[in-house]
Amino acid sequence: VRDNGSSCFLLCSTAVSLAARGMGRRFIRDRSDWEKKVNFLALLGAIATILGAGSVFLLLLPPATRLNIAEELALSWIFGTGLVSVLIWTFGFFARAPFLPGLVATVCIALGLLTMKIRGRSAAPFQMLRKLRPIELFLGIVIAFEIAFIFYFSCVHTLGGDGLLNWEIKARYAYANAGVLPATYLHDAGRAASHPEYPLAIPYTELWLYFWLGDTNQFWAKTIFPLFYAAGITLLVSISSRLTGKTWPGLLASSLYFFIPQISTETGSAVVGYADFPLSVFYLTAMGNLLCACRKHDDGCNDGAFAIYAVAAAMLPWIKREGAILWLIATLCGVLVIWRRKKSPAYFLALLPGLFVIIGWHFYLSQMHAVSSSDFMPISLAALSANIHRLGPIMSMLFLEFTHIEIWSLFWPAAAFAGGFFLYRFRGVRAVMLIAAIAAPIGIYAGAYIFSSWPDYHDHVALSINRLLMHVAPLATLMISAVLAPGQTRSNQPATFPLAASGSSLNVQPLETCASIAGTRPDNVWIDRDAIRSRKPCLKLWL
Repeated sequence: VRDNGSSCFLLCSTAVSLAARGMGRRFIRDRSDWEKKVNFLALLGAIATILGAGSVFLLLLPPATRLNIAEELALSWIFGTGLVSVLIWTFGFFARAPFLPGLVATVCIALGLLTMKIRGRSAAPFQMLRKLRPIELFLGIVIAFEIAFIFYFSCVHTLGGDGLLNWEIKARYAYANAGVLPATYLHDAGRAASHPEYPLAIPYTELWLYFWLGDTNQFWAKTIFPLFYAAGITLLVSISSRLTGKTWPGLLASSLYFFIPQISTETGSAVVGYADFPLSVFYLTAMGNLLCACRKHDDGCNDGAFAIYAVAAAMLPWIKREGAILWLIATLCGVLVIWRRKKSPAYFLALLPGLFVIIGWHFYLSQMHAVSSSDFMPISLAALSANIHRLGPIMSMLFLEFTHIEIWSLFWPAAAFAGGFFLYRFRGVRAVMLIAAIAAPIGIYAGAYIFSSWPDYHDHVALSINRLLMHVAPLATLMISAVLAPGQTRSNQPATFPLAASGSSLNVQPLETCASIAGTRPDNVWIDRDAIRSRKPCLKLWL
């Protein structure tokens, strides 16, 4: 009887424990599902506030500026990340969590509502996307699937080495310190390898997501990088469309951009949490819109493109240290455009915010006694003469990187061919400016390795040159898309527009009608002459 009682007790206790374990697992699963839903809603809130903050910069655009809803969302995202990170850093001097995220959220929501109210009264709010042709629709679907794959790759990949040790670590330290980067981190020589001197745009964007999530959840923080990819592709297509007057070249080049391993899967790609790809998106936005701003035919959109350029250029130094170099190049190109187009000297004031960012950040680092990494020795003539022999091996490694098919596929050979053809086809200041905007950063980056303080500078070059080339890769893709557009040439001669005969007289058609017949947009200066010559009689007009 005792044995039977013991057996029954064991059976009952086993059944109860199994039932309790099943209920526990169900509770944990239900709780996990609930947490995922809450985290997803928090993520949407963080993204919405970033978009709301970034949308305020659209108020700087003149009413004649034509942007569709996809472009507005892309610009709101990239500008919003810059503004939100600046607000967190600025308000952090006199506020701490939980007041700090509440204060920043209030400002973001207020800016979003202000934008909606003002643009709601505008006579010309955003344009809806036009109906796409079959080839454009097909390429658009391909790009949509590619963006989905980028989101998937981001989910299954962990943050890379620099993504963890240089960027996310700052967000984690700041979150643990009530939203402010600890002073002990900035002047701790033992943490110099994590580059405390790096700007805070990416770390504080991750911090903003951590505020909303209530935890340092790296899985959800990774979503900002696929969003940068989606914004970059959108802006690449829109800028290419404005420059060439055709949509499909930009769509085709953007769809092929995904198949570059360095962009989608390799170390430093768009999915592993590095700042190089977001920096390339800002540089594309700045230089691409500057190219649009220097068109001869000013229909009111040039000032809008220049405003977008100025905002994107000002944020370059806030993304990464190399952003100061890109800002300098973009500023010199902006000065050239202002001088060539004989614009008002007031336009030079739009180039100053980037300088203020550089000065303000370096002043902050000096006041906090922040340590810097010792990757480079001080620049001097003595150091240059002692290490000038490195230039040959550095250029050799750079050439090998251009031809590294496993990482870059055929992108750089195609870009080199497109660059030569681009100069031949589009002779003028815009062609030279675009080539210089791509070549100058590469040359400066290569020259910087002369002053490398690594024991073996070859390792320094091999470790970082692929990520540095990413900064100009979207701009090179824009150049390729311009070359893909058929039958276009730089408008050095008078442009012709067709007339319509009505009885014995000729009626001049509206510019929009002529542009649609010619296969270009009315604000385009790169004219499809073959399409125009096929329609006579014509009237010569100077752009």
